[in-house]
Order: sequence, then structure tokens, then C-alpha cells
Amino acid sequence: MAKTIKFNLICDEQPIRTIEDLQHNFCIEDVLAYYNNQLLHRWLKVRGYTQELESVSNITSTQPIEIIKNLIQIFNVTGDEAKIEESIYMLQYLQERKELCSLYEQENYNTTHIIEDYQAGYDQLVNKILENPDDVALIKSAIQEIVTNYAWILELNHRSLFYTLQDNSILAIMCLLMNDKCRNYYLPIKKEEDDGTITLDIEKNTDKKTMFRHIQSIIQRTDFSSILGKNLISFSGVTDGYWKDLEPKGKKYMIISIASGDYVRSAGVSGGDLSYADIFEKFVIVDGIDYKSNTETHKLCYMEV
Repeated sequence: MAKTIKFNLICDEQPIRTIEDLQHNFCIEDVLAYYNNQLLHRWLKVRGYTQELESVSNITSTQPIEIIKNLIQIFNVTGDEAKIEESIYMLQYLQERKELCSLYEQENYNTTHIIEDYQAGYDQLVNKILENPDDVALIKSAIQEIVTNYAWILELNHRSLFYTLQDNSILAIMCLLMNDKCRNYYLPIKKEEDDGTITLDIEKNTDKKTMFRHIQSIIQRTDFSSILGKNLISFSGVTDGYWKDLEPKGKKYMIISIASGDYVRSAGVSGGDLSYADIFEKFVIVDGIDYKSNTETHKLCYMEV
């Protein structure tokens, strides 16, 4: 009798021998590719995972998003639900972009049509945000798609985008500030003048200064916390002069506010203390969170990036 030859899958550049390996290194694009070329089915068969093989074989959807959702459930993949949703949305945008590029090649589209479709693609992403003003995963992925593939439209339209979102989704405004590219359009940037003095660019950019004032007003709203709901995380408590590890290293967070006399830093970063003056209206992004406070009533507010 011929011996069954076992083989490994490679996910996220790691060899996958077991279901546990797959759970720990689950990469959406890799697993979807293995599903589509049936290598996932063969791997499950030679590894003896009959129950999982049956479940995978019973997937009826042909849509990548639905397939991935099914696979995540079948293999009991755990993780940050919002991040998983964000990755799924990004996969959807990637698939749509591939289909559009394929269409251009087949139809020999002229430049005018491509530009029109380009603008339409940007508008579609903005509309998705407006239609889902409280879906943080969708908003983050849509903004990243805009930054990655519609940069020149964003350069021209970042002002109108801001005011459109301000009127419809405060959460989306906060997500703009989380994005490394977008935040530069709206937050003050220090610049060195010819005489060596340091100034903020908003002093000579009235449009940006106005938008920043709107952001200042947003975070001072009495209903700011209720608008953001679970997306705004807060902590209060005395740490007795020690650093309290609130969030682990490896996840990024944007600090919204901190009280005077308190300190925050990236997780485990000795000497990286940030005071009230370092944080106030700067929307600093840190890697994990350590927090220090001597006052019970003081509150730290932050959001996951």
C-alpha cells in the first residue's frame, strides 16, 4: 500500500503542520489561495482532519469574503474581531481592484474612462463610510484603501472629506487621525524656520488651522464619549507610583486625553514617559500602553488604531 505523503502549508511565512499552527498563523490571503487551488483540502485529508475537511468541502459561497468568514469559523481562529473584519474588508477592496484592472486590460479602456472610474472608486469608499458611520473596521479599511490607491484625490479632497465626515461620522474623523498619512492633513506639524525658530504649520495654513479647531471642539463635546461608544476606551485608578500595563506591546493606540500630573508611555519603554503637555491635543500613537497616576478621579482615554 502506498504511503501517504504529508506536506506543510506555508502561512504568513511559517510552516503549518497542525490546526493549531494554522490558528496561530492564519493569513487571510494565504488561506484563501490554498482554498481556491484545493491545496487546503488535500492538506486536511493527508493530515487526517476529516471533520474540518467535510466542513470546508461544504462551503457553497463563491464570494471570497464569505469563504474567509466560513474558514475562520471552521478553524476556530481567535483574535481581535475588529482587526479580522478590517482585514476582510481590505481583501474585498483588493479583489475589486484586481477585477477592475482585468477589465481595463480586456476592454482597452481609454484614459478618460479610467479617470472617471478612479473618481467613482474614491466616491464609493466615502459613501461606504457615510452609510456605515459606526462600523470602525469598515471605516479604517476604507480610509487605508483611499490612502493607498487614491492618494492624489485625497490630496485634492482632504478638506471636503473632513467636513463631510464631521457632519456624519465623528468616529471616521478619529480614524483619519489614526492613519499616518491622513493625520498630517489635519494635525499641526512642527517646522523649522530659516532663522531656526520652531513653528507650527497651521500658523500659515488657515484651512488646516480651522479643521484643527473643529477637532479640538469635537473632543470637548459632552457627548463625545457616548458617540464613540465602545471604540473609546477609558481607565481610572491610582497606580501608587508604579507603571500599570493597560495594553500589550504589539497593538497601537491613539491617546485622546490624559489628566495633568499623569503619565503614559508605550508598553515597557523605559524613559518614554509622556506627560499631559506631551499628549494634549496631539493624538499621540503608542505601541501598547503603560499608565501612571496618583489620583483616583483622573481618567485616561484612548482608542485602538
